[in-house]
Amino acid sequence: MKLKLSEIAEKIGAELVGKDLTIRGLSTIDDPRPETLAFLSSRKYRKKLADCSCPAVIVPPKIESDKHSLLVMADPHLGFGLAMRLFHSDHHRPQPNIEDSAIVAKSAKIGKDVYIGHHAVISNSAIIGDYCVIHPGVYIGESSIIGENCYIYPNAVIMHEVTVGRRVAIYSGAVIGSDGFGYAKNKNEFVKIPQTGTVVIEDDVEIGAGTTIDRATLGETRIGTGAILDNLIQIGHNCKIGAGSIICAQVGLAGTTTIGKNVILAGQVGVAGHLTIGDGSLVEAQSGVPSDLPPKSVVFGYPAKPAMHAHRIDAIVNRLPDYIQRLRAIERKVGKSESN
Repeated sequence: MKLKLSEIAEKIGAELVGKDLTIRGLSTIDDPRPETLAFLSSRKYRKKLADCSCPAVIVPPKIESDKHSLLVMADPHLGFGLAMRLFHSDHHRPQPNIEDSAIVAKSAKIGKDVYIGHHAVISNSAIIGDYCVIHPGVYIGESSIIGENCYIYPNAVIMHEVTVGRRVAIYSGAVIGSDGFGYAKNKNEFVKIPQTGTVVIEDDVEIGAGTTIDRATLGETRIGTGAILDNLIQIGHNCKIGAGSIICAQVGLAGTTTIGKNVILAGQVGVAGHLTIGDGSLVEAQSGVPSDLPPKSVVFGYPAKPAMHAHRIDAIVNRLPDYIQRLRAIERKVGKSESN
């Protein structure tokens, strides 16, 4: 595939400065290739531009070059992502087919132009929407519903009575709808509480490899429209994740946690159960959240505190050995003074 820079500029919202070259793909500023487009994420990396052999580069404003054609826009990283989408599709789509080794129940309903890979299992009364791709080894439980244009990658598991919206991607090893972690203590033993609810995945959600989303005890666990879940995340029973939120790797949400819209939980965040994280909040990496957060909170640490305050505390803690030495020196001077 090839595109003129003027076409790319129009589609990604950039201004073309320089020659209107033909581009055949994309590469990085550190690994440039002929006839490709690279990007410079920030002006602080402008020195790399001099050695870049790519003919064209997406750059932030106030960058100039005599060697390159430039696509100028406020967010070059976004521009690069949009340009990538011009040259590459989000997902590989095999030709529609149901492989001989796939097991499809007679009562299942399969839409048009669907691919079902080797050894996939589609259980009784399951519904697979039009244009879906079900990769090898996938299990889809009884009465589960998969909306159109979904991609379910190898060895993902979708348990019974789960609803998945349209244009959802579920990556390898994810488990949707396993039992929530519900037990009651009876003297010296634990009694399992039946988990009779479901999971609802709304449209345009991505769920990373190895992520687990537990079904509700009663009612539903729900993942909102456009939410993005990274790999290796644990979502407990009855959690609600708002539209447009991003949850990074190794986050754990205890049961009945509500995450608002457009929230970011960075890597390895832990959130206690029965809490609400307000819309637009940011929880920085490795933080532990023990209480509700109002909308647009920015927090860090364990327990999580307002981020600026938490970072000041960390800075002081890092200087404690120096403070102790200075305090001991003062004590020695005071002791000598008193003895005189």
